[in-house]
Amino acid sequence: MDPKEIKALEDRLAKAEQAALKAEEEKAALIASGGRSTSGGSSNSDEQRALRYFGARSVKDILEVNTGDARFKAVPAELKHLVRQLKEDFDVSRLTQQIFHGEARDAGDMQAHVKGVLDGNRFAREVLAPKLKAFGSTVVGAGDEWVPTMVSSSYLEEFELDRQVVDQFKSLNMPSSPFDIPVQKDVTVARRQPESCDPADNIPAANFGTDKLTLQAIKLVEHMCLPEELNEDSAPQILALIRSEVTTAQGRAWETAILNGDNTGTHMDTDVTGVVDARTSWKGLRKLAIANSATVNFSAAAVTVANLRAMRTAMGKFGVGERNLTWLVSSKIYNQFLALPEVSTVEKFGPNATILRGALAALDGIPIIISEYARDDLAATGVNTAPSDAFSSVLLVNRMRFYWGVRRAIKVRASLDPTPPGDRWLLASWWRGDFKGHAQSATEKSVVLGRNVL
Repeated sequence: MDPKEIKALEDRLAKAEQAALKAEEEKAALIASGGRSTSGGSSNSDEQRALRYFGARSVKDILEVNTGDARFKAVPAELKHLVRQLKEDFDVSRLTQQIFHGEARDAGDMQAHVKGVLDGNRFAREVLAPKLKAFGSTVVGAGDEWVPTMVSSSYLEEFELDRQVVDQFKSLNMPSSPFDIPVQKDVTVARRQPESCDPADNIPAANFGTDKLTLQAIKLVEHMCLPEELNEDSAPQILALIRSEVTTAQGRAWETAILNGDNTGTHMDTDVTGVVDARTSWKGLRKLAIANSATVNFSAAAVTVANLRAMRTAMGKFGVGERNLTWLVSSKIYNQFLALPEVSTVEKFGPNATILRGALAALDGIPIIISEYARDDLAATGVNTAPSDAFSSVLLVNRMRFYWGVRRAIKVRASLDPTPPGDRWLLASWWRGDFKGHAQSATEKSVVLGRNVL
């Protein structure tokens, strides 16, 4: 390369490094100031603080921001909520225009560009427009020149991050279905080279083992009927309520399928019989542990630290590194964690003792996640066999060995009911994706089940 070209490249790299450093310094100063302007001339309203925190120059920019991105971890929760609420209001206005004002409807996976989002309905005039102005928008031309067509899915992608169980696992975008993920299966160990000139003593090259995980997108749907008495004045509140319900339904499905899923011919739990049940989407953590004989019998007793640590021991090398592990339990079992002598008294657990704090975030440095879908109606074997079953379970998972694949983020659509009697609107949500981990075996126990817990 020509010396001048090298010098020019070095200059560009130096400028880029300086710009990155300056950006980090400005970000640190912003966080330290609580998002308030230090220039003396800018407004310190919550809306203006949100714009600065997210690095947005306009309302268009803030609507396209994913507030759940790891880059914005330090942004105050109230500012994230403010932006999400703006997006939700925008989407409700969009749906109102489609239902009552004849705007273009969504078709298939494509969301229509609704031109009249900011005019033509009372909600837009009285609720949405003032919020947009608070963010600095003059709402010129009803905002048609910059209305993002994907506001709905942008908001809903952030909603996915609010699910605690789902958020434990690495999320991957699936550009296709099926989608193969290449993974490393084995590792190599360096070998000693003899001090010899004999070619026979040369060590042959080694290759690490490879494998692949195949994600196959499953489609989950939910829909609800809009009341026939729906009118434009009542629509915003009803649309917001039903919209929230059909999206939350997706999160509930993910969570119970991750914990209790089984897609074999007959589900492991006798009370799961419907083929449309979300728990038939893929093999969940409980199924994977049982099928791999990776279980610890609590012998019809409450949790003990000894049994919990036996679960970790059963994982072998996959139980090393607290930051990679998670306990998944029901609220009943969480209360048993709180009562453990090892963490409940001041003399044993110091100022973090549950007797003082009334809560326990981690045990042995491993975070505890509570799920309403962790079952307390299992047999001693860890599966449901009858309505009278009353045992619980504990899951310990190495979350770095499992993947959450998203082929299509949640979308919400309003459409006319095509079935008799028809003449009504439906609000529906749908999502496509998969959950899968490394194949469990005698040498891979990255999820272990504590069963027969009383």
